[in-house]
Amino acid sequence: QVCAQLCRRPCYCPWVPPRCPRGSPLVLDGCGCCKICARRLGEPCDFLHVCDQSQGLVCDYSTAPAGTGGTCNFEDDEEGCEVNGRVYRDGEVFQPSCKLQCRCLDGGFTCIPLCQEDVR
Repeated sequence: QVCAQLCRRPCYCPWVPPRCPRGSPLVLDGCGCCKICARRLGEPCDFLHVCDQSQGLVCDYSTAPAGTGGTCNFEDDEEGCEVNGRVYRDGEVFQPSCKLQCRCLDGGFTCIPLCQEDVR
């Protein structure tokens, strides 16, 4: 029913797809029509403006008043870390550069150097 109310057929999309912020992929809107930038952790969302599912995000309506949009959050309310526009799950190990290895833990992250200091 929501789809029939919000989605016009045929689709009318801009010729040029939007330029997304770093770390936000181009995805199909909730109607499956036009390419939009996926919403990231903590950003507003609704039926049309979808969250970045590749990061495990869903539109959380639990704190929003009825009839309004929600906020992108992890599906299982697990803590995560956002580093350079990318969201990592709690416990996930990642390398933001060739010199550092980091671990996401309880909403924060800790890093260790991978290279020895060159003292020359």
